[in-house]
Amino acid sequence: MKRKLFALAALGVAFAFNANAQADDADDDHTVAISFPEVAILDLEGSTSVSLSVEAPTEAGEAVSFANATNNDVWLNYSSITGTSETSRTVSAKISNNSVPSGMLLKVTAGADAGNGDGTMGSSAGQVTLTSVDQTVISGIGSAYTADGANNGHNLTYALELDPTAGSYAQIDFDEDVTLTITYTISNN
Repeated sequence: MKRKLFALAALGVAFAFNANAQADDADDDHTVAISFPEVAILDLEGSTSVSLSVEAPTEAGEAVSFANATNNDVWLNYSSITGTSETSRTVSAKISNNSVPSGMLLKVTAGADAGNGDGTMGSSAGQVTLTSVDQTVISGIGSAYTADGANNGHNLTYALELDPTAGSYAQIDFDEDVTLTITYTISNN
């Protein structure tokens, strides 16, 4: 009886191995899950402090000069991964602390992307007058990265100008020196 049980057990084990062996063939498969995070980050590179100065006239009867009240030391870098529900992004800028002195306008222009990254880069909105309300400076950003650091991304050029409204020169006050905070935000359209 023991021999019959042993023979049946051996036959069962052999059948189990044979059943498993028959499931194998020339190919097999498994799943691989791939996921991407939503990414929308930016930073400013280069100089973190911009100075704009108006030049005093050298001759009586002349106006102050805004000709050299410009600066292009700041670069805007971003990384963005968009999706089917959010296909593009913009970068906006605003004055978030203090205000431009009376009689003057502060403008910013984002240059074209420097070309060191990859993807769907944004386009400049041209020269924008900064206020306390968000103004679009770059639009149409898709899945892209600009590369990191100065000389990558979009060069920002600031210009301080006399407000062309009549009487603006009369509002200029030398006691009105101010430090402004400019805030840039990347957001979905």
